[in-house]
Amino acid sequence: MRSQRPPVVATWLLERFCADVALAGDLIEQYREGKSLAWYWKQAVAAVGVYSVSQIVEHKWLAVRAIATGYVIWYVLNNMFLHGVLKPLMATDDGTALRVVYMFIGYSFWIANGWIIARLHRPYSTAMVMAYVLWAIAASVPPVYAAISALGDPHGPSLTWEIWTRLATVVSLITGGVLSTYRDQLRLRTAHPDWRGRSPRAFAAR
Repeated sequence: MRSQRPPVVATWLLERFCADVALAGDLIEQYREGKSLAWYWKQAVAAVGVYSVSQIVEHKWLAVRAIATGYVIWYVLNNMFLHGVLKPLMATDDGTALRVVYMFIGYSFWIANGWIIARLHRPYSTAMVMAYVLWAIAASVPPVYAAISALGDPHGPSLTWEIWTRLATVVSLITGGVLSTYRDQLRLRTAHPDWRGRSPRAFAAR
């Protein structure tokens, strides 16, 4: 017999990235009434995407501010400090350990970037983080295209490396945004045991 409990990961995505509590409740209810696992996943992913895009479109200037905020944070932390200060210091040693530390610091900065964007743009945290993620993906097109064009050139950029680093950046940004919103949900859960039936937007605006 099929479990009446909807897929944990899909429900987690809904709770973190879609503030429409009524929609999430409807999907869970329809799943329990007999909708398939594939249907639930499809609807959950679609809901997350549609909600984020709708919030970006509805709050265009807020999305512009989120992108500008992320760019400034990137310029200060990743471009000026990481590449301008740490990289020259670490260039004196080609050890693997230093390269690992360098990458760890770099992606920690991306996580911090997502966290800060989310904190500064409540109650539309996840949508604004997604706005910056979309901008980061668009900004990744030229270097990835250059790597594709250089295939076969031993001195050209590595396509695998370019794709891996861009994906890691996107995941780091989303992780930072999720950590920020999850902290708010923990506070709401502590203050109000029936928090799942309430709107996270109302809480975040407090």
